[in-house]
Amino acid sequence: MNIHALLHRSKSEYAYAYDESRVHLTLRTARNDLKEVKLIYGDPFEWNKNGWVYKKEKMVKRYQTSDFDYYFAEVSLVDLRVKYIFSLKDNNGNFSLYGAKRLVTNPTIEDTFNLSNYFNYPYINYEDLHHSPKWIKDTTWYQIFPDRFYTSDPKLSFDTYPVRNNQIFGGNLKGIMEKIPYLKELGITGIYFTPIFEARTAHKYDTIDYFKIDPSFGTNEDFKMLVEECHKNNIRIMLDGVFNHCGFLHPYFLDVIKNNENSVYKNSFHILDYPVLNFPLDENGEPKLKDELGNHYLNEDNKLNYRTFAYTPFMPKWNTDDIYTKIHLNEVIRYWLEEYNIDGWRLDVSNEISHDFLREIKKTARKANPDSFILGENWDQSLPWLLGDQMDSVMNYDLAYPIWEYFEHKIDLQTFKDIINTYLALTPKNVINNMFNLIDSHDTVRILRRLKDNKDRVKLAYLFMFLSAGAPNIYYGGEIGLTGNHDPDNRRPMIWDKDKQDLELFDFIKKLITLRNNYEVFKLSDYNFIDGDVLAFTKEIDGKTLLVVINNSTDSINFNLNENLSDTYLNLFTNKTMFYDKISLDKYKFILLYKE
Repeated sequence: MNIHALLHRSKSEYAYAYDESRVHLTLRTARNDLKEVKLIYGDPFEWNKNGWVYKKEKMVKRYQTSDFDYYFAEVSLVDLRVKYIFSLKDNNGNFSLYGAKRLVTNPTIEDTFNLSNYFNYPYINYEDLHHSPKWIKDTTWYQIFPDRFYTSDPKLSFDTYPVRNNQIFGGNLKGIMEKIPYLKELGITGIYFTPIFEARTAHKYDTIDYFKIDPSFGTNEDFKMLVEECHKNNIRIMLDGVFNHCGFLHPYFLDVIKNNENSVYKNSFHILDYPVLNFPLDENGEPKLKDELGNHYLNEDNKLNYRTFAYTPFMPKWNTDDIYTKIHLNEVIRYWLEEYNIDGWRLDVSNEISHDFLREIKKTARKANPDSFILGENWDQSLPWLLGDQMDSVMNYDLAYPIWEYFEHKIDLQTFKDIINTYLALTPKNVINNMFNLIDSHDTVRILRRLKDNKDRVKLAYLFMFLSAGAPNIYYGGEIGLTGNHDPDNRRPMIWDKDKQDLELFDFIKKLITLRNNYEVFKLSDYNFIDGDVLAFTKEIDGKTLLVVINNSTDSINFNLNENLSDTYLNLFTNKTMFYDKISLDKYKFILLYKE
């Protein structure tokens, strides 16, 4: 037995409270290293005349990678606490106990019930649970970059190419309202807006006034009408909260520039030295970065005197430990939830905001609207932010990365399955259902361009996303074939000329949304991968099976179904029922089969 592969931690992704009375436990071992794993567990305070009262149950080998197996058990608790140890049987029939302090080989009875070596989940406290809104997992999101979506009176032609970040095309809230029927036809039930508050740029991540809709988009009243109209059409609204930093022209920062160490807001930012400015301003009162000869004012010998998002002087970073900052930003969160009835916040650069302030944000949001959703922009594994006290979900780049790499042919099938199974094993099940799944955004290359503008390949990426636990998101225009490289090319204006839209792709994504709504099996977390050199897996619920085969190659394939899988299925895309024992697929094609 490879003892170095054994891993478990209490109160972590390996042991967490799933709900008010159930705990999920996972043990990692080396691949195919053990014949059986049993869980010995019980309430540490429950004893009778025969001794400690315990249970023993076999754990399920739920996930496997090239290196590891992951054993899983769900334990229901009456009095909400549990101590437990893992009983391991290797392939030679030898027994060991894997405990919190040590591995015991050939354990005695005394070893088996030595509770000091047991892992401990002390108590399930109700207030520590996630309490995430139930509506999240059933939502289909649509991300809108407002300036580039729609207006009846554009400032620049929507056919303009190439696009630049400083261009204002004139997309606005009234234009979005006009397109609600379009979104409803597609099947959208949630809109995520990139920032819409007053700012100087087209992207609006440099907020000037958090309480005012940017005039280029309309008025606060326009936004209230938009929210009301969306809600009438069962579409929820999530705003982008830029609380890591603000714009250079925010009144608080302007006061610091003017008064330096005498400013009442000097602690609202991370000021490193005075005077704050060590560079000139242009005619608009904003940072001037180069002189007339093209030399940079800021360099290795002359660095910024204040912390920022990345290294841009246009976005000073908030100090969220400052009382004025806390009052200001918490009021912003409350204001739009209570006064305008929005449904949630997406927190920009959430992984650079203090955990302490994220906890405040969640409390403020839940007090304003107990059913509100808090989404974070995290690009990495995010468990420290997803423990129930901060955010409900993150933008799921943890899933996007392997989807990108596999369908781009950068990783092989086994590596893809290894990454996916590791993601499934180490993402708590009460978190995975709330994830914000995406395959592109305003910060990435569009999926169509990523996959060489090949629509058939794009369909496979969308298909896998829609077959994943969590809420899928469509970046505006993705449904009609809008392409583009990285920022700013990924922010091209929406195509509204039907002759230029890919209507077949629109119908495909509309079909995926419909299927996901009608078949609960789509939303299950586990892909039961089938061995072979073709991406194939099943999902099962209540005796119903979904069989998926995806040909991510340039060659046609024949896939033989084993005896257990050969059966009569309904093809969910052709609506034809027939018996299948072999599947033939052309390059970059797929099949979705369902049986009850």
